[in-house]
Amino acid sequence: MNTFCVQTLGCKVNQYESDQVASLLRRHGLTEAPPADADLRVVNTCSVTVQAASKSRQTTRRLVRLPLLGQRADGQPTHNPAGPSIRLAATPTRAARPRVVVMGCWATSDPAAASAIAGVDAVLTHHGDVAGELDRLLTQWLQAGDHNAGGLSTTQSAGSATIDTPTEPIESPLPEPLKSDGWMKEAGTPAGTRTRSSKATSIEKVNANLAVRGVVSPARAAISRDVSGRVGTTTLPLLDERQPGRQRAFLKVQDGCDAHCTYCIIPRLRPALWSKPVDDAVEEARRLVAAGHVEVVLTGIFLSAYGQPTALHRRQVAGGARPLGELVTALCTRVPGLRRVRLSSLEPGDLTDDLLRVLREHEQVVPHFHLPLQSGSDQLLRRMNRQYTRDEFLRMIDRVRETFDRPAFTTDVIVGFPGESDDEFQRTMAVVEHARFIHVHAFSFSPRPGTAAARRARDFVRGPVVNERIETLRRAAEAHSFDYRRQFLGETVEVLVERDDTDEGVDRGAPRHGRCERYFDVHFDHPSARPGDFLRLRIDRVTPRRTYGTVVGAAAPERVPA
Repeated sequence: MNTFCVQTLGCKVNQYESDQVASLLRRHGLTEAPPADADLRVVNTCSVTVQAASKSRQTTRRLVRLPLLGQRADGQPTHNPAGPSIRLAATPTRAARPRVVVMGCWATSDPAAASAIAGVDAVLTHHGDVAGELDRLLTQWLQAGDHNAGGLSTTQSAGSATIDTPTEPIESPLPEPLKSDGWMKEAGTPAGTRTRSSKATSIEKVNANLAVRGVVSPARAAISRDVSGRVGTTTLPLLDERQPGRQRAFLKVQDGCDAHCTYCIIPRLRPALWSKPVDDAVEEARRLVAAGHVEVVLTGIFLSAYGQPTALHRRQVAGGARPLGELVTALCTRVPGLRRVRLSSLEPGDLTDDLLRVLREHEQVVPHFHLPLQSGSDQLLRRMNRQYTRDEFLRMIDRVRETFDRPAFTTDVIVGFPGESDDEFQRTMAVVEHARFIHVHAFSFSPRPGTAAARRARDFVRGPVVNERIETLRRAAEAHSFDYRRQFLGETVEVLVERDDTDEGVDRGAPRHGRCERYFDVHFDHPSARPGDFLRLRIDRVTPRRTYGTVVGAAAPERVPA
């Protein structure tokens, strides 16, 4: 076993955890490869909606069916450089089929269905030790020498690796295919395009033949940390590698939720709350900066529950800036070279005056806040079991505006929640107008099996009505974004370059772009700018869809040493 690929569906947390899995596999001596060339294929699944669960099943089946090394199902190569009349023999040291591991939220919600897919070798859930199970499986397969020769059957292997799973599946059978709502990350991006070492380290120089009998593998020993009491992906190692697919590095610091919003299945899949120790978060941020990242995005299943025993605000430890503020302070004061800290998602009960004061004290904290609204109707917020009212949300917006200079707001809105009337949607629109969100992630309600809201079938809102409301939100956000960006005409902003002129579909007059501290993109032209550079740009022109600027100062872009 020499190569692997990781395919990811879902949220920022899933993307981060896939990077951790890829890092762990590299430490076992495996290298990235396209799916057709991968001896080991890992699918990190999502289950937040019925569409996500369906796409997770489809992706798993597709990876299982994909012939190894570009071969057709009959063993013939798909490309024969010697000509059509000559049959190429398969490489004798390669497997007849790859190993396939399914992990993530769908694997946890219905491990029996995942295990039942022919060709799946193992199913890892959030209820067990993901890193330990991966290490055990890899050691077993590497010791076997030849990928499936003499190995366990699919059913046996999958059953042995499915740990501490619920006795009854959460999923219900669904017809396929189903369309996604457009929000979900598509599967298919190899892990190597997201996370790859930028420099050689001793921990990565691991013998590719880790078939060590009777002892803990060197890879596992090298990343060993105190994981007692941890479950799921929280046992995976800290990242110390470049994430070239993202200039802004994700840094997961929290896992688990027990808030039980009535539309959400996640508390049943990730019920155990966990927070990354401050020292570990600081160490990981230092490694990411050393690998070339200058901005980190703090993320978690319920980020504001960092350092708390529960996600329920009424039961959390009150007073002061809260543990999240202490974490931000540690990152901003103990990580040299860290230029930006961005928080992925917060709610009204999270942004206390004390926390806002701490965030304002550190110039690395950007004036951009993603504040999920979901609905502007108090009645719907109660049905959703959200932990705030409409007025509390509006007061939070006002407090942030009083603390930061022209902060940028983005949000999530569920459209068509059971029973949502025209009047209730208009109340949502009124909040959108007050907050002037520059981006609204509007998505239609998904009746997720296993959730309370899915039982309100008689109150579901018709599709055409939902689509019309989503379009109304889109137009409003586009107008607010245009008005917001025009405020900065003639001003200078800092931009982290995210794309160069080799990308497709770029503006030839301004082929590069980067995201500024207030989240919006600025397009520009500069011959020596490269992804990862930090530039100062003057805003020259704003259109409804784009912002254009000119690099100011020295001709050569400022570079932050990796």
